[in-house]
Amino acid sequence: TIKGRITNKGDMRKWSNAKGEGCLFSIDILDASGMDIRGTFFKEDAEKWFNILEPEKVYTFTGGRLKVANPQWNKCKCQHEITFDRSTDIQLVEDDDAIKANIYEFKKISDIESIEPDTIIDIIGVVTAVSPVSSITSKKTGNELLKCELTVLDDSNAEIRITLWGEKAKKAENEFDGCPVAAFKSVKVSDYGGRSLGSLNSSSISVNPKTPETEVIKTWFDNQGTTAASTRKTMSGSGGGGGNRDSFENRKHVSFIRDSSLGYNEKPDWLSFKGTISFIKKDKEGGPWYPACPNKEEPCRNMCKVINVSDSQWMCERCNKQYDNCCRRYIYSLTMVDDTSCTWATAFNDQAELMLGGITANEMNQYLENGDSQKFEEIFQEALFTDWIFKCKVKNEMVNDEQRVKTTIYAMQKVDYVEESKNLLKAIAGF
Repeated sequence: TIKGRITNKGDMRKWSNAKGEGCLFSIDILDASGMDIRGTFFKEDAEKWFNILEPEKVYTFTGGRLKVANPQWNKCKCQHEITFDRSTDIQLVEDDDAIKANIYEFKKISDIESIEPDTIIDIIGVVTAVSPVSSITSKKTGNELLKCELTVLDDSNAEIRITLWGEKAKKAENEFDGCPVAAFKSVKVSDYGGRSLGSLNSSSISVNPKTPETEVIKTWFDNQGTTAASTRKTMSGSGGGGGNRDSFENRKHVSFIRDSSLGYNEKPDWLSFKGTISFIKKDKEGGPWYPACPNKEEPCRNMCKVINVSDSQWMCERCNKQYDNCCRRYIYSLTMVDDTSCTWATAFNDQAELMLGGITANEMNQYLENGDSQKFEEIFQEALFTDWIFKCKVKNEMVNDEQRVKTTIYAMQKVDYVEESKNLLKAIAGF
């Protein structure tokens, strides 16, 4: 029997191979000796225990099979790991102060540029920015993945971008409200866009942890963090992925796209800028959207285009089924301007809904079908001349046998005028 605290609980994952399919999840257990060990549940045992076990609580664990841990995937200190099975008995017990909340080996953010990519590290810092939750489709599995990007600053006066995935991303907006201190254990170093970090299924996050470093960083941030912006080191550049807007200091102007010849590199270029929506092209026949499969599950996930085979039937070639309706998803072009220039860009469904106040393409189509074109026009009109912070991808693509630089919006956030004014005052003070 082991008595220990669950320091991390991974997401439930599905697997499939020649032997069959099933689900699994893992936990990390820390005991009073300061040693931690990984434990994994499969199939029926995973379904039985997933909703019962809670991170940060103390349990006794009896039963299961031991095997040698694979250090490539398991970063716990113990050289073995446990596979829990039907013989396993787990009991919730009273908290034990002899068992720490977690064990960390923190690295300073300013030192990460000298750390090799793919290294697993721990950091602690103030979460200064949280991007909206977005989704991407995995090229490997075809599954939809939720992601959220944080900006984290520590007392080395350096900041870095951390990408959270899955359930961790879903909880981020509420969990990191108010610039709390957070400890990130077992996050992976990437050299994508300078240096950045990414969460793993085995990563754990603790907000305002009870560690000496928490008070040190909180005191530094309260006293110096807001005044040290002019000398701040940003580890994650504008070339690294599209989920998060850059810091105020790293923002560009619209003219930067043309002046720096963005889009002509082998890989796409990324930039953030503050801009105003000046025009939305909405006059596409049938509406500024496309008809997608209404199936929310695999393999379509409301993404695949469907064909209208009759007045009331839609055919999806991906799942090879016919449906009585479809799920319309926005896709349209627009122009964005600032005081330096103007650019055309493409907005897809998630960003388009955000622009239009959350009105879905299905709802807009219903206005047209009901003959309420005035309401349709009003919603688009309200979106014009609104101010946003855009994160865009710029890439050279072939369009009708002609090379064109295409700008695509990947994330956007309404301008917070109070925050923007504070950033401007800091920038002025830095001159």
